[in-house]
Amino acid sequence: MATAAASKDRADFLLQPLPRESMRYITGNAPQDIKEIPVKWLAIYRHRGNSFACNIAQRIKVVDVSVVPNVDDPLKKDGRVTTEIEVTPDMCNPKGVLHDGCKVFLIDECSATVLTTINAFEGHSFLSGVSQTMNVLFHAPASVGTKLRIVSRSLTSGNAMNSCRCEVWDTKHNRLVASGTQIMMDPSTPTEWSK
Repeated sequence: MATAAASKDRADFLLQPLPRESMRYITGNAPQDIKEIPVKWLAIYRHRGNSFACNIAQRIKVVDVSVVPNVDDPLKKDGRVTTEIEVTPDMCNPKGVLHDGCKVFLIDECSATVLTTINAFEGHSFLSGVSQTMNVLFHAPASVGTKLRIVSRSLTSGNAMNSCRCEVWDTKHNRLVASGTQIMMDPSTPTEWSK
């Protein structure tokens, strides 16, 4: 079955190390194999054909992957993944301002990577879940040419449901453009895959 084969190919890709040269620009304190997780998941999102906003997903660049102590619980670690993208006309509304739907898309794509990252670091399944709930606030506009820094942080991990928060920043003006929280859950497995 094509779907089961694609799933196996994806699993094989996730387990193969990436060339060190392709990872040299990513900062952060996470081990190399953990830094690869968000890069690999974004690559999977990018190569899904002509799906929604694929051309935008292709331009998201991972710049930092870190695992940091939780400020409220010293026994817990939090994941933090920072990505960047420049606002281009295909991301904007007719007035040349970043479309709110695109902000939601960026939060969805980027926040998913932090959950796969922290779950991998903790030794849990690092398969990407599906969005259950997203709450997004729109704070400020961003015009064409604006460089965005998207900072995603895990809140809960290692469960059937994981949660995170994400902030989209205008790097030039150090201004919060959008922020959101997301709960993701394990996807159900189609019955034909278990045959």
